[in-house]
Amino acid sequence: MNQTFDITHDREFLQHFLTGWRTKTLSPEMVEKLKAGSEEDPYAAYGYGRWLALVNPGGKCLPEAEALLLRAVNEGVEDAKAALAQMYFDGRTEADEANHGMHAYLMDSSYKAGSELAQYMTLENTIFGDYGFQKDPALVADILQKHIEKNPDCDTIYYDLLGLALQDTDADAAEKAFRIHIDRGDTESYYSLAVLYLNRGDEAEAYAIAEEGARKGAINCRRFKSGMEQERFLEYSQEEQEALHREIAEGLDYAIAHHDRYACFVKGCCLYCGYLGYPEDLEQALEVVERGCEMGHNSCFWLKAVLLEALERDGVAKASLQAARLGDREKFTLEQVARGYVSGKLSKHAEEIEEYWLKEYLAANPEEEDTKDSLGAIAVYPRGFYYAMDVEEDLDLEDLASQVDARGFDVVHFSEALTRITKALSLEGCHVAMLVDKDGYMKDLPDNMAGTLVYGHGNEIRGTVVFVLEDDNDYSLMPMKGLQRVYMFIQLLMAATGGLVRQPTSEELESIGAEDGGFEEYDDPDIFDGDEEEDMVSEDTYEEPKELTVPVDKVLEGISQCNLCIDTLFVTLSSDYAFVSTEDLFYELGLMNAIEKNIEAHGGYMIDEWQYVDARQVPMDIRSRVRFK
Repeated sequence: MNQTFDITHDREFLQHFLTGWRTKTLSPEMVEKLKAGSEEDPYAAYGYGRWLALVNPGGKCLPEAEALLLRAVNEGVEDAKAALAQMYFDGRTEADEANHGMHAYLMDSSYKAGSELAQYMTLENTIFGDYGFQKDPALVADILQKHIEKNPDCDTIYYDLLGLALQDTDADAAEKAFRIHIDRGDTESYYSLAVLYLNRGDEAEAYAIAEEGARKGAINCRRFKSGMEQERFLEYSQEEQEALHREIAEGLDYAIAHHDRYACFVKGCCLYCGYLGYPEDLEQALEVVERGCEMGHNSCFWLKAVLLEALERDGVAKASLQAARLGDREKFTLEQVARGYVSGKLSKHAEEIEEYWLKEYLAANPEEEDTKDSLGAIAVYPRGFYYAMDVEEDLDLEDLASQVDARGFDVVHFSEALTRITKALSLEGCHVAMLVDKDGYMKDLPDNMAGTLVYGHGNEIRGTVVFVLEDDNDYSLMPMKGLQRVYMFIQLLMAATGGLVRQPTSEELESIGAEDGGFEEYDDPDIFDGDEEEDMVSEDTYEEPKELTVPVDKVLEGISQCNLCIDTLFVTLSSDYAFVSTEDLFYELGLMNAIEKNIEAHGGYMIDEWQYVDARQVPMDIRSRVRFK
């Protein structure tokens, strides 16, 4: 794009803001020109507002950007509606609330009024399935091919968009589109073309294309090598690694200085994991990621949440909420949003979370087919530990009471915490209820702080409490259903009680006579690989947990020698693995199948990629049982 251009009221001006790339690469002189004209000219106000919304220099410019775009909208700049719509969907406005309804209204009205920005955004969002649009790259490719056939001299951005729509289905046609875009003077497609060659396995050509793009001003090409695998980086000699690190570091810093928000995420990851020659430094990683958050990158908000949790600081829930708004639908993100909602940390955003994100949280936690019929009730003891009790579908309250030494139960039907947990679990036709020992005061039972917090008012709750479901209409009681739902409930209960609810120790399980047992479906011998008598760990053969340390080359042998449901295996790493993350090590060393077989052989069962439930019904994380040092 030109260094400066005239502020007109037609496409000649508006085309400079059709993509984020074009907007963010405006020269400083042009930005100042827009700023100076924004007081009087609605088109200058639109241009400057769009630049502020994408770049957010200083991190506090979003309210000003919103005000400028609103003024431009009110004075008839249709493209400003589309730019403002994006801010509403992302929740990056003065109100700090995602407003999908306003986004849909503004996009629809600006599209119908002929806004090219709205049309471009619609095509782009349909390629990737973003901003509430149904993903359909084939449809976009068809539309663009017909458009280009009729208008071969159209704006070059449509060739780039066509390449993106075709990249997964017709790499040759995508390459042709990217090269036309490049040949006509735009540098944006260099990066996409380099990625295309990298996916083909031609690393040398990919790097050559990226280097050419970098020479011609493609900012994202300056950090292209920062996407290399850590394993590949470690194959170089020490001298080569140092030289490569300098190149990567310089490229990332250059890209960050020129408003490349993804570069912030990549550098933050390198500092978090100690990759590509960077030292492991969580504080510096957080500082870098903050800049990416200011520019609205969803993965930067996700990484910010991870870093804040690792540093044991507040703000995890709010960072996760913003990550979700910007398109991150990962389980970690949505669980943190749900936990923040239940705990009240996100009370300001409760309505938004109920409308959008609790449904996403449920969708990110699908129930496994072979565990969905498991039935249970969750007991929480005064000392704060929980136990998932196996129950029948027709809940026997007398039997349940006898298991927790209660004569009978009073029912807490509703409380603020119970209502929030019910909504977070997306329960329909029923709600979570708490059973309380009716003789708690008479027997002078100890206070149950977790139960008191869930109750939320009046006198403290005493003795063991039990959580079940209750029908909304006839108030009949029923068990919780499905291992995954029980796991979700426990996580939410932990959040609602400020972490007071915790896993039981072996001694505590023994004290309530619950060394083993649990859901019937979970204990079905059909889930085990070998003979039931050999695979099941009986009460008579139960052993106290132990620790085992093995060198990395003996890790599989070490797994075969311990019970990962109760034991901890420490693995001593060689320097070859110094820069590999814990999660990557599990796969690189080929441990996942061996771990799952070990857990199943000792009465456990995997819930998802990392979580499992042991024979005592205690949810665990396999990364806490196999540790690297």
